[in-house]
Amino acid sequence: MKQVIENVKQTIAQKEILWAYPIALKLQKYHYSLAIKWAIECIEIYSSEIESDKLSQLNKYIQQALSKQNVLTPLQCNEISREIWYLPEREEIQTAIARLWGSIAAFKDGEDRGGVMETTRAVELVLPDISAHRLLDRYLEAAVIIFEEYESQNKACE
Repeated sequence: MKQVIENVKQTIAQKEILWAYPIALKLQKYHYSLAIKWAIECIEIYSSEIESDKLSQLNKYIQQALSKQNVLTPLQCNEISREIWYLPEREEIQTAIARLWGSIAAFKDGEDRGGVMETTRAVELVLPDISAHRLLDRYLEAAVIIFEEYESQNKACE
């Protein structure tokens, strides 16, 4: 994972889009829930940094993603994504959460590539300026922590 992070830093330095894709892909290879967890973590980090009147309205969707994603069908996840997408006066955080639910739906439907792309879009939406190094570093650190926690839990099970 650390090599993936270093490669991403190079990509960002070159101002390339889809910088989050390699991280989401790497996490998804172990389990799609890791990519989802990373996107949720990035959204929560971003939401702690911004002021938005909509945030309290959108927080229920983040909590729902944390608690109910495993019991919902892909169709139900898509319905939630559309519900969020069409809320009035859309903001980036709203679009990111809608994309998050789209990624959950895609992963649950066996569409791993689509899930990784939607996760990538969700994360990149909550980093509107890739020169925001403090925010970016927190996102990259979150990915490493999620990966290392998963790795240590699975080594303990062996």
